[in-house]
Amino acid sequence: MQLKKIYNVLLLSILQTTSIMKNLAPFFIATFLSLIICAQEEQKFKFDYTIKSDAFGDDRNITVYLPPSFYENLEDKFTVTYILDGHFDPFIDLGVKIIEYNTYMHKYTPTIVVGIHAKQRGWEFSAPSPDDNENYDYKGGRAPELQQHFKNEVFPLVDSIYRNKILRFRNLIGHSSGGGFVLYSLFSDEKDLFDGYLAISPGIREDSEYILENAANRLKNGERFSKFLYCSSGTVGEREELFGGAVKRLDSIFQVYPDHGLIWRTSEFEGMGHWTCVPPSFNSGMVELTRAFRVDEKTFFDFASNVDLSMAEQIESFYKQTEKEYGFVDIPTAGYLNSIAWEMRDKEKYQDAMEIYDWGIKQHPTNYTLTKQKAKLYLHIGKHKEAYSTFKLSIEKLEGVKEKMSADRYEGQKKYLNEKLIECKLE
Repeated sequence: MQLKKIYNVLLLSILQTTSIMKNLAPFFIATFLSLIICAQEEQKFKFDYTIKSDAFGDDRNITVYLPPSFYENLEDKFTVTYILDGHFDPFIDLGVKIIEYNTYMHKYTPTIVVGIHAKQRGWEFSAPSPDDNENYDYKGGRAPELQQHFKNEVFPLVDSIYRNKILRFRNLIGHSSGGGFVLYSLFSDEKDLFDGYLAISPGIREDSEYILENAANRLKNGERFSKFLYCSSGTVGEREELFGGAVKRLDSIFQVYPDHGLIWRTSEFEGMGHWTCVPPSFNSGMVELTRAFRVDEKTFFDFASNVDLSMAEQIESFYKQTEKEYGFVDIPTAGYLNSIAWEMRDKEKYQDAMEIYDWGIKQHPTNYTLTKQKAKLYLHIGKHKEAYSTFKLSIEKLEGVKEKMSADRYEGQKKYLNEKLIECKLE
């Protein structure tokens, strides 16, 4: 591990304890630097915190799960995804691992996950009965307290600890009763608690139909929701007949009032029940969330099939409109863009590939790899003059990132690029 990376790891570790930062002295770094000289597997990716909650009048726990790339680059920033039922290890472990894997594979928007522990989940995820209904299961519902717990206690803690690493974009995921809380919060006065709402088989029963009524009334009055909403359900069992029916009724409301502003996505998993629909829902919901704010692989190929507009025009339009409406976009990594452009090249969509490289270079101006790959595309299609000048530019960019690379990699890349320059001249 290089010294600079070791130092970055030290700083990130110190971020976990803000009081240390305040009084940090140079000798402290010297003393503890030796303790940080370790492999990445020794870095900590899971943290437990206890909050003295005024909202609930007791102690509350949360668990933070950092993504695999958290320590790699100080400049990297992450959204934050809050998952209800964080106390239930089989559920939270499943969600975290699905998100961790696909984030590592660059398929999701990189995110920090926070598991919210409940003590009496039925009451904490349910609102008080709006009409003193004696048949209501959770007359003392504490959903408003949970909202205040998020707003006044959880968010300030997470924001203070990870303030240099997070984007101001929050997601909420809940299953069953937790899914009911997701919908309750979106269609309440606290809708701005989160930006993305994901409800897995949301527990909307006869006694909580008022949540759908709230949605209809707010939309009827012209309220717009510049949010993302995903709902899923299975098709097997009484629960899914009930909860899936609620999702369909919600969809009908959106059709009656189409000017809702929501990015609205649903999934119905044939042959899945209330519990078996959970794993595919995590993946489908996170894919749709990512796709709402990022031009992903599918979207790139959709753009490529459009003969009326160029690839560049469609990419620019997507990001301009999304930023304007929702205030957030996800720019793919240079490596991700290169992989898509390479697929376009394999399908002989050379102009689309070139436009992806050009757009990617604008987003990652110091990245020499995208410029190198663009030069290779020029060479592949027989444009040797353009290839030569682009390889030259790639060498210049390589020099700019020399200090961030190992000596062996730098020398290997420089040799390769110079060989490509000769190849261009020989053609």
